[in-house]
Amino acid sequence: MDNRFSKKIFAVLLERAKGPRSWRQFAFDCDISYVQMRKLAQAEQENPPRPKLIKKLADHAFNEVDLEDFMFASGMMKNDQSFVVKDNDEKSDDYYSEYRSLSQKDKNTVNAFIKFLAEKSKEKQS
Repeated sequence: MDNRFSKKIFAVLLERAKGPRSWRQFAFDCDISYVQMRKLAQAEQENPPRPKLIKKLADHAFNEVDLEDFMFASGMMKNDQSFVVKDNDEKSDDYYSEYRSLSQKDKNTVNAFIKFLAEKSKEKQS
């Protein structure tokens, strides 16, 4: 089974997204259970969270952590059907159009992060 979910990277992103809030406050803000938040934060959850939960996290994240960061850490790729999350009251957004609208400097930062993660993954497999 090809499990691309990186619990540790997801936990790092979550810590960054939390900002100065407590874990309880961040869970409350995201409208998810504190227990589930802690499992994700401590890299104890074996399966990736569902896109709807990831969207809640991204919508309430601090420090420029966004949906695409969480989806990537969850193992979801650009072509995954589950990548686009639909809200009941909103149209589905095209998150890759947001990436394309970034400045070249920001795109370089995203690309460097992906390269870093890929190299780190290769090292672990060796």
